[in-house]
Amino acid sequence: MHIALILPGFSRDANHWAIPALQNLACQLAQEHEVTVFSLRYPEAGVYRFGGLTHMALGGGQRAGVYSVYLWQKAVRAMMRVHQQRPFHILHAFWADEPGLTAVLAAQRLKRPVVASIGGGELVYFRDLNYGTQATRLRRHIIRLTLQRATAVTAGSLYQLVQCRAHAIAAGRLHLAPLGVDINTFCPQPLPDWQQPTLIQAASLVPVKDQVLLLEVLRRVQTAVPRSRLILAGDGFLKNELQQLAGQYGLAEAITWPGKVAHPAMPTLYPQAHLYVQTSRHESQGVAVLEALACGLPVVGTAVGLLPEVAARPPAHDADALAAQIIDILADKKGYELLRETARATAVTRYSLPHTTHTFAQLYQDLFMSG
Repeated sequence: MHIALILPGFSRDANHWAIPALQNLACQLAQEHEVTVFSLRYPEAGVYRFGGLTHMALGGGQRAGVYSVYLWQKAVRAMMRVHQQRPFHILHAFWADEPGLTAVLAAQRLKRPVVASIGGGELVYFRDLNYGTQATRLRRHIIRLTLQRATAVTAGSLYQLVQCRAHAIAAGRLHLAPLGVDINTFCPQPLPDWQQPTLIQAASLVPVKDQVLLLEVLRRVQTAVPRSRLILAGDGFLKNELQQLAGQYGLAEAITWPGKVAHPAMPTLYPQAHLYVQTSRHESQGVAVLEALACGLPVVGTAVGLLPEVAARPPAHDADALAAQIIDILADKKGYELLRETARATAVTRYSLPHTTHTFAQLYQDLFMSG
């Protein structure tokens, strides 16, 4: 099959920035199919080839307004030129806003099925956090148009599927298709010092990730497990505020702040901890949760994204409840070892990169054959 992937941004080469899960998917697909990636915004315009795929970058950058319409038209023309030489079988957009609209506009010309994947805040708006793509009328219109015209819509979690249904997407067009994790890169290491129980979270330091809740959880855990600590990997405009709050809570010495960690270094970071804690108000899926599971870390946290499907304990949004769960897990080392084995097995059997990539490839084949 010849697959067109339409994304906001992608890599220039295998070592250049991209959303790692998307780069993994594209390169895994390219092992058995022809893959052409069209990036709308980043990097700079050009044609890049690596990992068996071709990446055509439109280089739109941050220019908005009327220029966006020109950019979408430019992307459609680029897809048409490639299609004339080597016809596409399927168009797949990540996510359902600007890339999704571009894909459905191209599909009108190319007469090919379109998959639109929900992968961020396309279906939500939290006014108190100023988070979510549903905030503006234009974005709502773009997303609505994409979801109406896409042949199929995928979500990375059951939580996200529920949101899709709330937006009146017909059940026959909805598919559960999470992004996967490289289980050979992310794998268990020897258990760190049990006498210093360590929690970890890898996330941007922004309101939707709710690290205030995370600090409240840690403060409660420390009352029962004084030597417990936290690795909070990530950067964002809330960093100074969170560090000040940690000082007020008496947690300054208990938290390590590595900042933004390059993705190749993440497989060595997760194994330094015992538990992964998610405190987000919203996640469409949560790839960091999968990476932690693959490293053998049980996960606890809030009932968003994948966590309700993979958590070691029932999800909760309450600091007391989450702290109690963590304290309970840390009090039973033998039980913890079983949770560790379950975490790894979940990643391997349900979310390994070959398994999740096969799900997408099978969907492409079904849609093309039925069209």
